[in-house]
Amino acid sequence: MDATNQHTAPPLRLAPASRASLSGTVADQLADLIVVGRLQAGERLLPERELAAQLQVSRIVVREALRTLAERGLVEVRPGVGAFVVPMAPAAVTRPLSLYLVRNQIALTHLFELRRAIEPRIAAAATEAAVSADLAALYDNIARTRTAAAELDGALATTGAAPEATVEAFAWLDLEFHQLLAAASGNPLFQLVLEPLIDRLLAVRREGARLPGTALRAVDGHAAVLEALERRDQDGAARAMEAHLAAVETWLGDATDEHQGGEA
Repeated sequence: MDATNQHTAPPLRLAPASRASLSGTVADQLADLIVVGRLQAGERLLPERELAAQLQVSRIVVREALRTLAERGLVEVRPGVGAFVVPMAPAAVTRPLSLYLVRNQIALTHLFELRRAIEPRIAAAATEAAVSADLAALYDNIARTRTAAAELDGALATTGAAPEATVEAFAWLDLEFHQLLAAASGNPLFQLVLEPLIDRLLAVRREGARLPGTALRAVDGHAAVLEALERRDQDGAARAMEAHLAAVETWLGDATDEHQGGEA
């Protein structure tokens, strides 16, 4: 028997093309022109009548296509004026990845594996690219983070509970340090890739901040990275970041285990 006949695929059942699918095709064509730069940010698209004539479709189809592009964040439709290409916002890239991480419940170990692959390189790159304003912002962040961490440890030592407002402040400041460092690297792609990863860990950071001593140790890790950064020591900055991430992964894991154990 001919092996090719053993696993015959069932015939495809395709629906006839509808006006909606036609508008989708038009939207995809215009989106391609925007993505490759043929249509620049701020540029006005041809009027609906001209677009319809060139594409050989009705103005209703063009109008629906423009609505689709507006929903994708590629154009802004101004009634009575026209449709304009808008700059691509970073959120258009980071939001889908953030949703993917949440919807698929990506494990902490996988997140940290990727962070260990890129964040030491971010720290090293920042030693070359960071300017005085970047260093000032990082030092200011560490000062504010250390204040929050000290408040957390003081509260945990005296009452056994961490104030929620301070936990929240520490979690966001911790995240901000990594964002500032990525910005200081001079590579915008580092920022785009890193932000969804560290944002995904925000909830776990809140749990970790409730463990005595962990917040202050995290600040010390940040400070070690910044000291190497100020010395323009690429290898030192990378090693400091590697050590910081290893420590943070451990105490975030401990916080997660403790939280789950409390719920059991």
